[in-house]
Amino acid sequence: MHEIFFRDQVRAEDQHAVREIVTSTTFFSASEVDVAEELVAERLAKGEESGYFFVFAEIPGRGPLGYACYGPTPCTESTHDLYWIAVHEEMRGQGLGRKLLAEVEARLRRGKGGKLIAETSSREQYAPTQRFYLSCGFSLEARIRDYYAPGEDILYFTKNIGPLRQE
Repeated sequence: MHEIFFRDQVRAEDQHAVREIVTSTTFFSASEVDVAEELVAERLAKGEESGYFFVFAEIPGRGPLGYACYGPTPCTESTHDLYWIAVHEEMRGQGLGRKLLAEVEARLRRGKGGKLIAETSSREQYAPTQRFYLSCGFSLEARIRDYYAPGEDILYFTKNIGPLRQE
């Protein structure tokens, strides 16, 4: 694999890059792809006040090939949601998702640490995503049946990131 660089700064061209990355996976509907792109626009418009933070993985000269979007969960002390983590199809299976997740976790540890929550569908198509979270130290914490559609549950995976501070 080429040398990967990570950056937090969001640029206007990242809207197109996120659309391309998410579309390449073939996992997401058109409306889901739109939401992924809209979060970048929200961050560009409002900065940190948007509540959306990004880590982009890039190879020099090629632009972003993966990204993660996360943010603090409203009304909690140190819980964060992992809204998106996606790797361009051409880079899948090379450990880039793990590296992106490690970058998110490192940023959270530099803050308060806390709990990281990732959600996904119970559909068979998402079995690799479920295995990814489990192999990265997440636990399946909850399931809400028939959430997305009849027979399609939402699964909540959680991971403690650093100490949960008791003050």
